[in-house]
Amino acid sequence: MVLWQSDLRVSWRSQWLSLLLHGVVAALVLLMPWPLSYLPLWLLLLSLVVFDCVRSQRRINACQGEIKLMMNSRLRWQGQEWEITGAPWMLKSGMMLRLRKLGSRRRQHLWLAADSMESGEWRDLRRMLMQQPARR
Repeated sequence: MVLWQSDLRVSWRSQWLSLLLHGVVAALVLLMPWPLSYLPLWLLLLSLVVFDCVRSQRRINACQGEIKLMMNSRLRWQGQEWEITGAPWMLKSGMMLRLRKLGSRRRQHLWLAADSMESGEWRDLRRMLMQQPARR
């Protein structure tokens, strides 16, 4: 039985925060006084920051689609069934769920941002997860 469901969309706040943090790190790398002999290291660090920024944006964009909260702390997301393990870590702007795939030992953390769903859906999800006993 489905207790709650939503159609997740891209979280603009998460995208902007990721861009801001990567931009600050890139600015630090660019503005540090590097000796000329450190140019390969400087280029490597800057490349790593840029590639991590792109990877972060792709991961944020991948967290969209239909999500359903089922009975017994189960979650249906991206066509797979997951079990919520432990209590969710909740903030005003989002929550972190620790998931374990059913029938597997695979674990994953899922960040659900408040701006990725309607405000009523966000309130209902918070209320339901606070009432459910956490599984270990």
